[in-house]
Amino acid sequence: MRRFRSMLIASAAALLCLGLTTPAALAGPEPPATDGGASTMIIGGEEATEPYSFMVSLHDKIEGQHVCGASLIDAEWVVTASHCVDFGTKPEDLQLRIGSLRKSEGGSVRGAERIVLHPEADPAHFDIALIHLDQPVSNAPVAVDARQPAGTPVRMLGWGCTKVSTPMWGCPAEGKPEVLRQLDSGIRDSGACVNVKAPIEPDSELCTGNPETDAGACFGDSGGPLLRSTAGGWRLLGAFSRVEIVSDGHTPDCSTGMGIYTDVTVHREWMESVISGA
Repeated sequence: MRRFRSMLIASAAALLCLGLTTPAALAGPEPPATDGGASTMIIGGEEATEPYSFMVSLHDKIEGQHVCGASLIDAEWVVTASHCVDFGTKPEDLQLRIGSLRKSEGGSVRGAERIVLHPEADPAHFDIALIHLDQPVSNAPVAVDARQPAGTPVRMLGWGCTKVSTPMWGCPAEGKPEVLRQLDSGIRDSGACVNVKAPIEPDSELCTGNPETDAGACFGDSGGPLLRSTAGGWRLLGAFSRVEIVSDGHTPDCSTGMGIYTDVTVHREWMESVISGA
């Protein structure tokens, strides 16, 4: 299990780090409009201001530590980044806490029955996976949205670093929040996310973050949701994959504020096929 933990961190660091059936999405306020700017509010974020019944903290079951985020999209299924559950991770290695703002208490706690990686997944390509819960939950899932253009206001959620250790990768103890954090931003033009190790794929990934305030997703936010507020509630757009690579060619740098999300909306057909075939 410690091998799972260390390899997960290494993977995240190296690259960083659906209405599918009948989901009833949780309503939320319209995020502020973005004009390429966005709020100055995860690095640079704030503690969650409302409940998110679909938010998931993915834990290393043996060590009892949060390792990634995920989103409940069905009473029995969550979606996350494939690099969060790759490297031979077994379902029994995982515990999921669903619908709590705190990563270590509350919500609905479940185990994993099955892990399904996208057939073409790697940490820089189709970075998406599904986890089948060992028991269904009553939490309201989030509906998967339609693909959205640059300029769309979005919200990201996560328990990731609020500050980064330097010069080493990772979070100092004081940078690991217990309470979920949120950050309002916008979808950027794909050209704003330049990653020399793993370039963004405009047809299947989303660029977001607040470079003007150095605010964005970071280590520990992997797999967590990128959301859009609608009249019918929050809708899911993405799962966090990685941050940009800075100029030395290998060091992940969360401080730029720019991050790349897997666009889960383009994988709707695959997700539906897995869920319906379970």
